Amino acid sequence: MPEKKDYYKLLGINRNASIDEIKKAYRELAKKYHPDIAGPTADAEKFKEISNAYSVLSDDTKRKQYDTFGEDIGSSQGAGGQGYYSHQGFGGGFSQGFSGFDFKDIFSQFMEEEEEEDEGGFFSRFTNNQRTRRSRSGNSQDLNLVYKIEIDFKTTYAGGKEKLDIHKEGLCESCSGSGSISGKKVVCDSCHGKGRVVTSRRTPFGMFAVQSTCSKCNGEGEIITDPCKKCSGKGYEKIKRTISVDIPAGISENDVIRVRGEGNEREQEKGDLYLKISVKENDFFTRKDKDLYCDVPVTFTDMVLGTSFKLNLFGNHVKIKIPDHTKANTVIKLKGEGFPDVKGSGGAGSLFVKVIPEVPDKMGSEYKDLIKSLSKIEEGTIKKEIRKKHSEYIVDD
Repeated sequence: MPEKKDYYKLLGINRNASIDEIKKAYRELAKKYHPDIAGPTADAEKFKEISNAYSVLSDDTKRKQYDTFGEDIGSSQGAGGQGYYSHQGFGGGFSQGFSGFDFKDIFSQFMEEEEEEDEGGFFSRFTNNQRTRRSRSGNSQDLNLVYKIEIDFKTTYAGGKEKLDIHKEGLCESCSGSGSISGKKVVCDSCHGKGRVVTSRRTPFGMFAVQSTCSKCNGEGEIITDPCKKCSGKGYEKIKRTISVDIPAGISENDVIRVRGEGNEREQEKGDLYLKISVKENDFFTRKDKDLYCDVPVTFTDMVLGTSFKLNLFGNHVKIKIPDHTKANTVIKLKGEGFPDVKGSGGAGSLFVKVIPEVPDKMGSEYKDLIKSLSKIEEGTIKKEIRKKHSEYIVDD
């Protein structure tokens, strides 16, 4: 069984500690272990444990129940061996109740409570950094662009470059992306720079505080008082840009190429451009995974006597040898002549050449006379053997 946690020991306080002492202990430990700010002493698991302890001991009701029943309150036994609390009784018990909970939220909320007494200090700086990251990450998806481009079959085999025009949102040249004529923003007087507002609601279960994005500054924490006329204070405008993109050999239909920094732009961030690949069909070659397929028409004499030729694989000339006495629809496999591995982690596929007998649409008199002579020879040899072998089904006309 996992060892039970003593929440008082985790925070380094005695069992009679006041709420102020609990907050102070948690604040010091959070500075030491928080993954984003602690540096070499950062420990995500340790931070999770102290956040769990703080969330319980800072709540009077939870603390009383913890003092009575310990960490595993959900499975505590009452008289007669019956469960005194169900697993739903208190958030599923201390152990279960925090499954999937983001303990960083506890830290953020705790810091906001401490901002006034820590003005300009560690917690205020960290809260501002968190707010900036939230603001940027909230827009990151909007900054990304998705384009669908069609490339030649040859490019998928050999690789190459593609030029394309993209229309995107770029920084406004007039205000350099600030959205302001003076290039300055002021702290929002509605949320006081936090980007969020908290409202209280009374319910049958008591007062609840609800946090929401500030509607005045849209969560930015800052507003523009002198908006740029060219971009109407947005900080960006529609632009056209021509770019050249490297297409790796081996890429296939519906693959996606990510071009970093070529998405929409804002004052402090650039999105990425995602190119979804569509491949034009080829009238001679087809593809399956990394393998390349083609049908090669040959004459009757090529199949009987054998032959050889070179196949042009988009600049790579591969010699194909047809042995004598090759039957129709025979498939010749050449390893390593298929598509390269686009990730570079495996070998190239194979080339499969199917031999297809070609019957001429038109024949000159000389050619026709030779075929007739050959047919007479076959009557006493090949045709005779065929009828004998399959006499039950093939009979003379």
